[in-house]
Amino acid sequence: MLHFLCTPIRAGVGEHALSLLVALREHGFVPYIAAPAPLLESASKELDQFEIRNLAMDMSSPLDWREIWRLSSYLRRERIDIVHCHMSIASFCAAPVARLSSVPIVIETAHGREVWRESKPIKGTYWFDKQVGRLVDKFIAVSDAVAWHLRGNKRIPRSKIITIRNGRDLSEFQPPTQMQVAQARAALHLKDEPVVLMVARFSPEKGHLLLIDAARLLKPRWPSLVVLLVGDGPLESEVKARCEQYGLTGNVRFMGYRTGVQDLLAAADVVALPSKVEGLPLVAIEALAAARAVVATAVGGTPEIVVNGETGLLVPPDSPARFADALHRCLSDPALRDRLGAQGRKLVEERFDVRTQITETTNLYWELLSAAPFSRRSQSNVGAM
Repeated sequence: MLHFLCTPIRAGVGEHALSLLVALREHGFVPYIAAPAPLLESASKELDQFEIRNLAMDMSSPLDWREIWRLSSYLRRERIDIVHCHMSIASFCAAPVARLSSVPIVIETAHGREVWRESKPIKGTYWFDKQVGRLVDKFIAVSDAVAWHLRGNKRIPRSKIITIRNGRDLSEFQPPTQMQVAQARAALHLKDEPVVLMVARFSPEKGHLLLIDAARLLKPRWPSLVVLLVGDGPLESEVKARCEQYGLTGNVRFMGYRTGVQDLLAAADVVALPSKVEGLPLVAIEALAAARAVVATAVGGTPEIVVNGETGLLVPPDSPARFADALHRCLSDPALRDRLGAQGRKLVEERFDVRTQITETTNLYWELLSAAPFSRRSQSNVGAM
């Protein structure tokens, strides 16, 4: 079983793939990953601990013939039975190679809409997706919204789509005790300041500038407001410049990239998710698992987990004033925050546990394997794995 990724960043897509890879041996699979070297380096601990075999590749183009040959040789040599691609660009690169290399099964997980393509004259038609989709046996949508995108925009047949929602290891994101909250805030040199946390890569679709615009509107009401921004990426310098322009350098802290944010969740009053597009955000699962209220934009699959008035507050995208008002409402009402957080924890326990995601995904693997005409090994050998 080989997972194929084109992204070099360990963000939501990488975390999603790793959550599956670390569990595959328990479900009868030998796990492999092919991905850019920076992603493999950032995941080296998990790769070593769970014996995940890996191939460093920079195959960002389906026309890179040298990398195509390397991947094809690797698939044949290692006798890969399933190639699981993450996002359409990975399918463009790997699905044709997998088929030419006699891999029996190809899967794609669709993590969200590629909004940057929608204004393009050719890419926006999804013509290439439809052609490559013929080589894909099954599409996994991480939310109902993504499933609709596959059907409605990409015209993928309904029979090829299955919805398996993102999940997280909820044992890693427990509601903090009062002592843990106090310790987390003390480590950040915080006393009673209101704290808003955002965890996301600095890229346009994540909406950092919307949050900064909202913070500017909040500051007169909350002069001691602290905004914690966790992550890195190409937009970071622009966000810093906007903070300087608005006089927010004393309010906004850039925390850098982190693999674990449990302590920051404990310190936060509210978690902000001002995205322009989302599939089903992992950070929302983590925040609600830690019983933290979430203020988010109503985009993509976010409303499937941030239920307005029940597990968080939703506002329209690109409205700093509405976002600021929702943050103010949460910051000024501790009882509301507690209620939203408690209901959020209950929801993720019911629907967003990573164990459910793993079981549903591995069940799909075995279902497809049982129906595949094998070129690698016999049906009896697969059943004995």
